[in-house]
Amino acid sequence: MDMQLGIQDARACPHALQEPPNLLPSRDANDRQPARPRLMRVSEIDRECDPASPLRSIVDWIRGFLARPHPQLGRPGLVCPFVPGALKLDTIWLAEMPDAAPSFEHISAIMTEYRAIFQQLEPRTGPDSMNKVFLLVFPALAAQGAEGAAVIEKVHASLKPSFVEIGMLVGEFHVANEGAGLRNPDFRPLRSPLPMLAMRHLVESDLPFLTRDFYSPQLRSAFVRSYLFRLGGALSHAKFNEAVEALIAAEMAIASNPA
Repeated sequence: MDMQLGIQDARACPHALQEPPNLLPSRDANDRQPARPRLMRVSEIDRECDPASPLRSIVDWIRGFLARPHPQLGRPGLVCPFVPGALKLDTIWLAEMPDAAPSFEHISAIMTEYRAIFQQLEPRTGPDSMNKVFLLVFPALAAQGAEGAAVIEKVHASLKPSFVEIGMLVGEFHVANEGAGLRNPDFRPLRSPLPMLAMRHLVESDLPFLTRDFYSPQLRSAFVRSYLFRLGGALSHAKFNEAVEALIAAEMAIASNPA
């Protein structure tokens, strides 16, 4: 796919704000910020969006990459085992950000607003809620190359602690993402056709994403504490023990270097 052609020549999906009013945080009458782009389910994108539009390109990537096996994955099964269930339930929501030059501050603010919507949108509890995902797509950042990718990475790093604290995970995707697969360091599962940020609930299998070596011991400790607090009662015995061991290791690292 020619990514630049898809951005410049495709007919964009509707941007009108169409979420039910009770899902939206209130705004002051003098707030002149643009309306939040419409959240669309995959089924709506299939019906309403041009095949060459940014949102359709992401839906094609979801089906053609995330929902399929990959020879470099390092394990049997799909790249993301949750995707088929989410597609069946139609609980993957996408929004296309039309800003020509979205800033770190604006993306952070819009992510925080959509997080509030995510928490109110059904399914809110039970097993089906684990399949609910928001994907916010930033086509304009693709044209900025490394600078656009850096904005996505900066927002992700800034927001992840506040997301994990409330039992959610934020993910970053772009065409040059160097994040390695858990079982194959040469696999790049976070590379997507367009820059985007994802949000969803924490699940048991997320522990490795919270204990990466490049996080400080303080951050690893905070992440694992939130993981245990939010999921402790639902964790398998083995995963609970693994989390406790990770927490002890982080706390010991803090104790050995209190500065």
